[in-house]
Order: sequence, then C-alpha cells, then structure tokens
Amino acid sequence: MRDDFVIDVHSSPDQVSPDWPVGGAETAARCHAFQTVTFLKTWQPTYGATYGAELCLVEVRDAAGKPVLMLPLMITRQRGSRVLGFTDLGVSDYNAPVLFPTDVVWTRQSANELWQSIITRLPAFDLAMFDKMPEKVGDLANPFFLLSDELNDESCHLTNLDQPWAEVEKHVQGAKNLRNRFRALQRLGTCEVVVAETKEQRQFILESLLEQKQRRFEETNVPGFERHPEKRDFFSLGTETFAEIGALHLSALVVNGEAIAAMWGFTQGRHYYGLFFTFEAGEWTKYSPGRVLHHQLLQLLAERGFACLDLGIGDEPWKLAACDVTIPLHQFTAAYTLRGRMTLRLMQLHERLTQTALWQKLRPLKWILLRKFRPSKADANPVD
Repeated sequence: MRDDFVIDVHSSPDQVSPDWPVGGAETAARCHAFQTVTFLKTWQPTYGATYGAELCLVEVRDAAGKPVLMLPLMITRQRGSRVLGFTDLGVSDYNAPVLFPTDVVWTRQSANELWQSIITRLPAFDLAMFDKMPEKVGDLANPFFLLSDELNDESCHLTNLDQPWAEVEKHVQGAKNLRNRFRALQRLGTCEVVVAETKEQRQFILESLLEQKQRRFEETNVPGFERHPEKRDFFSLGTETFAEIGALHLSALVVNGEAIAAMWGFTQGRHYYGLFFTFEAGEWTKYSPGRVLHHQLLQLLAERGFACLDLGIGDEPWKLAACDVTIPLHQFTAAYTLRGRMTLRLMQLHERLTQTALWQKLRPLKWILLRKFRPSKADANPVD
C-alpha cells in the first residue's frame, strides 16, 4: 500500500476543492448524485441540522496532488456515542466515495490501510456505521465495499435503458395493461406527463407530491412531516438547488389539471434517480396512477438518452416487478471504544425488539392517537 497519500478533512461543503463534483453533469470523477456538492449543500441545513451532524468531508490525494477519492462523512450523537457514518440519515440510496481514475489497485488490505490512515485525521468517534455501499462507482472499484463481507439489509433496483424499448418493456410487469390504463386516463380529458421546466410547474408538482405523501403517512399510521420536517424541507430546498444546476427531474401525471401521481428525481450524467414517488388513491386507484407514471417515465427517459431509471434502495415487490437490475450493497460496523461497543449492543437489541410481531402490531397505535388528538388548524392558528 502506498503511504504517500495526503488526507484533508473539511467541515463544510463550501470548503471542499473544485475537484469535488458539483452535480448534474458528467465529470472525470465517478460518483452518485448523493455525494455531490449540491446534495451536501441541500442535506446540511435540513437533515444535517436536524440531527446535529458534524461534517467530515475527506479528500485523499496522491503525492503529486492528484485526487484519489472524496469521502462525505458525518458524526452524530446516538445513544450517548459519537457515531461516524455517511452523510445520509435516510435520504441517500448509495453511500460511497467520489472516485477518480488512478493507478491504485484496491484490495481488502489496501482499503483497510487507507481507512486506518483516514481515521487518524478524523475527530474522535466511538462507532463507525457504514451501509448501502455498492461494489463499484461507475467503472471503478469502491474500496469501502471491501471493508466488509456483510450484506446490506436491502438492495437497490433499477431499469437498464441502454437497450431497445421492446426489451425494456419485457421486464415491466403488466406493461400492456399500463398502456391501456394510460389511454383510459386520456379519455377523461387532458392527460399528460409533465416534467417541470418553470418555477410555477415545480411548485405545483412539489405541493401535490408533499400533500399526497402526508396523506399516505397518515393512512399507513407512520410518522409524517410533523415528526420529520427535515424530509419535507430537503425536497423543498432541493427542488430549487438541483434545478439551478440542471439536475432536477420533477415529473407528474396530470389529468384535467390535477397531479394524480408525481416523482421527485435528480440526475447525474445519464443516471436518473427517483427519490420520492407519490400517487392519489380513492377513485384514481383503478387506474394505477403511480405505475402508469413510472411506465411513461421509462419511455420518456429512454427517448432522452438516459442509461437507467433507478428506484433506489428497497426490496418492495413493486420495485422487483418493475426493474431488471439489482445492485447488492455492503455494510460495515465497527466499535472503536467501550462506549461504542455498549451503544452497538443497545442498537442490536432494539433492532431485534422492533422485528417482533407485538412491536409491529403496537407501533401504529402511537401515531393514530397523536393524530387523533393533535390541534386542528383552527386551534393552531386562532383568528383574532
């Protein structure tokens, strides 16, 4: 392993070097959109601020000053420990370094040696928890994938669009039926897939998306934006920050002026990431608006030269039925102090508890009661 790497650590995306990709356009660096400067600048005041994250943005260069990799990390407080992880907290689908073409051949030993060198430059922490790590970033091997053989709990799923459309459709369950449902929607009046190009279109789709998502939270009795405002704030802020660099792809299936399904996504080169997917229920259920929008987006993105439509992490049946490529991921966990080891045991115990049938049965009751007794809008905003 070469011992001449130069390692710098920054505490803000404003401090990183120009080599760190801004996002949107392809560069010499290989990266996912989740590691770009624009993502970090959207993440820091939303997710990062909510959880008190301390950014550790690592830059590794060779002796000549050429970049080898950039690593966006954070430290948060969890159960009394300082926990090191990727800048994620639930919004990233892929956690990996930004990689640059070099002559370095990564092995488990060389990856571990680099990691040990990075540790010496980081602030003190008790526990490292890395998850959602892909084997490769673009065509380059991810050294952090080599740190562990432990599979992540879930994989990522995408549709390969670098093939004839007929081949793409073969992997979409019920494609013929989805075409028929789109035609049925067209018979109701004006029906189109709108990709936002103006601020007015972005706000219209964003508002529809957030309203649909909050209703879904309430219908399924899970915490919504009232408990996690950082989710709403990330997409609200990100709508404009990613639009500014031309990387936003916000779309909706609009029927007679009503958005009945929406997808919030962004792009990195020819890679499309669908992060936030919502749809109307009720009378629209029979048309499967979410699946119809996904099918229409596949065709639209293929026509525009995208390499894939990536639905990200999650092994939900609908993703498995809609995608033809699965990306396995690794996770790595290591305690570096006694406090870290104690915290890790508590986390493992909590995870086992939450998987029990009793916990799964009782969990929704909390949110049913909280929503039932929360103040009405009239109570919260009294009229003088």
